[in-house]
Amino acid sequence: MILFNTTFNLDTAVEAAWLQWARDVYFTLALDSGYVHKHHLMKLRYEDENNGSTYSLQLFFEKDTHLEKFLVEYEFKAMEELSMRFGANAVYFQTMLDVVI
Repeated sequence: MILFNTTFNLDTAVEAAWLQWARDVYFTLALDSGYVHKHHLMKLRYEDENNGSTYSLQLFFEKDTHLEKFLVEYEFKAMEELSMRFGANAVYFQTMLDVVI
């Protein structure tokens, strides 16, 4: 099992709109792709004041080929849309992890 994690730092001005985008656009796209086994959206519980909010958007894939196809067919387009819509108010980094236990 592979975890594809995207960690977002959001300016408070766009947090509500980003949450709607994540729910209505991103997760719908991801689940409709047929490649994603399961998903989670987590929010960091404790943050420094005035630094916005941090979220972890997690997608689980059963096979490397599913992740690779998802990245090519869906992910790059979704992140382009995110950048156009939110600009520097929603910055992110991505990691890929193997589930061990």
